[in-house]
Amino acid sequence: MLFALILSACAGLQTPGSGGESLVQSDPAQINRLDPQGIARGNDAYHLMVAEVAMHRGQVELAVKNYLLVAKSQNNPAIAERAVRVAVYGQDFEAATEAAQRWIELAPDRIEARQIIAAIYIRQDKVEEAYQYLDEIIENSQVADEQLFFSLLAVLAREKNTEAVLAVTRRIAEKYSDRAYAQFFHGMMAAQGEQHKEALEYLDEAMKTEDIRGAHNARSQVLLKLGRREEAVVSLRKAVDKKPNDQRLRLTYARLLVDVRYYEKARVEFKKLHQGSPKDVELIYTLGLLSLESQLLEEAEKYMLMLVEMGERQGEAQYYLGRVNEDQGRYEEAIEWFEQVHIGEYLFDARLRIANLLGETGRFDAAHEHLQSMLKGSQSNGSLVRIYLTEGELLRAEKRYNDAMDVYSTALDIVPGNSDLLYARALAAEKVGRIDILENDLKTILETEPNNAHALNALGFTLADQTDRYEEAYDYLKRAIEIMPDDAAIIDSYGWINYRLGNYEEAIRLLRNALSRFDDGEIAAHLGEVLWVSGNQEEAKTVWKKALKKAPDDTLLQEIMERFIP
Repeated sequence: MLFALILSACAGLQTPGSGGESLVQSDPAQINRLDPQGIARGNDAYHLMVAEVAMHRGQVELAVKNYLLVAKSQNNPAIAERAVRVAVYGQDFEAATEAAQRWIELAPDRIEARQIIAAIYIRQDKVEEAYQYLDEIIENSQVADEQLFFSLLAVLAREKNTEAVLAVTRRIAEKYSDRAYAQFFHGMMAAQGEQHKEALEYLDEAMKTEDIRGAHNARSQVLLKLGRREEAVVSLRKAVDKKPNDQRLRLTYARLLVDVRYYEKARVEFKKLHQGSPKDVELIYTLGLLSLESQLLEEAEKYMLMLVEMGERQGEAQYYLGRVNEDQGRYEEAIEWFEQVHIGEYLFDARLRIANLLGETGRFDAAHEHLQSMLKGSQSNGSLVRIYLTEGELLRAEKRYNDAMDVYSTALDIVPGNSDLLYARALAAEKVGRIDILENDLKTILETEPNNAHALNALGFTLADQTDRYEEAYDYLKRAIEIMPDDAAIIDSYGWINYRLGNYEEAIRLLRNALSRFDDGEIAAHLGEVLWVSGNQEEAKTVWKKALKKAPDDTLLQEIMERFIP
């Protein structure tokens, strides 16, 4: 993140005459052929020809040797630069340094050669030498500090010898303690080197005297790394308040809010940005996503329709319009939008959702036919698993549990050992009383994923509910709740095994906790049963009736009330 931030901050700030390339990161694509005009004949022409042919054949060592010979002989800085590029590409740092020194002799006003030598010395752990070259650049620079230090950032941000980089930039910050950009320079390098406390110290020092572009963002990222999330948000918020018309700064703040998952606050900021740039496609798209995240479905629909009307990001917009209509229960409209999606990233999920929606509207035959058509195409194993899981879910919705098991088994022949398929088959097996298959599949998952809390929960609850193997069930569920202590379903199961073991008081406490987290008919049924058996019949009735009012077709609730209430 910080490396990207540095490069972003440096965009547009190139060293005069550099052309924008990074010589220290030279690659074959950057090493263009020299114009032979002006090159003396004789030995130099011969060495240049050998170098060019060697480079073409990938004989970098031979190319470096001959380019360096020509660079020493000719008073042509372009040849010296060429020798530097090839030497850096070939990782011949000694030759690169020699060529760069020759380049300095021929073009003393160009600072790239000094930057290259400094970078090479850093790679070789020669801190003093690197510092001397960078210090000379700073001392003799005729450009503004912003341009100077950002150009140095662009070079050193790519170096992997963090310790040497920081040793050099720390000395520069100490020597030029009165120059804000020198403090910023070291602060940014310290941040990239994961020295977050030191980075914060130097960034703060820099910002005391200069409002440096990118500094607020860098500081907020450092605070996040230090675990000081609220402080990061407040810091950037204050910066925005001071410069409310700075759209770039507000965009940085809005993105931070997304990073820390303050989606509603982020939506407010993106709306302000949108007001200033009403045709900005990315702002409209982001607003649509944030509105969907906040369940502001009408807002999300508005922004996605804007994109469709503009002819921008159509595939994504159509997909999310399908999602919006699905969430609103407008299944036919959702299907129509999903059918319009034709871009790869969203196409597969859109087609799966069509199958689910066909099932939701009772058109199971059409749903199965739709999934079969998906299977006819070339699919990765991951996609095949999702198709078979969807097919199985449809069959389970039709209560065709044996058919669902057959689908999962077919899929497991193609993708053996897949945990999702094993788990789904186990749940289907439970519905037809095949506890042996359930136990075998869940234990197979646990062999490779011993901390799979959902598998532990399913196995433990089934043993507690349908067998008398209570101690074994307790062990599985105890492990599950240790892994996921806040999961309502697991808390419910743990309460149920405590009930089976006769720990009524603990069971009631756990089941109340589960129901407070997730208002679900099955949890209410369990809590009511334990309350009834422990002598609290009136409260049990209240719990059941409240749950039944919310879900009048819940068969489990109906069955348990018929069993206990005369």
